[in-house]
Amino acid sequence: MALTEAQLAEAVSASKIGKYNLVKLALDWIEVKKYDEDYRKLTQSELIKKSLDDVIEGEATPAKIEELRKKNKARENKPAAEEVKPKK
Repeated sequence: MALTEAQLAEAVSASKIGKYNLVKLALDWIEVKKYDEDYRKLTQSELIKKSLDDVIEGEATPAKIEELRKKNKARENKPAAEEVKPKK
């Protein structure tokens, strides 16, 4: 569900975590979701809007962000042996 600008402004002002923490969560969410195909094809403005929507709707939480950080770190630290080696 995409929020209208008025709904977004109301949700930010009514947020229990405060607008600065809400923005911080949205930025952290973007950071960990950058590997997802749905997020890769978005423009910057669409990405910001979607991440704020996800935070306000409760999809993006500090616990989920930390879980995705661990998964992404494991993905980045795969051993070189798992990579496909070219044939000689």
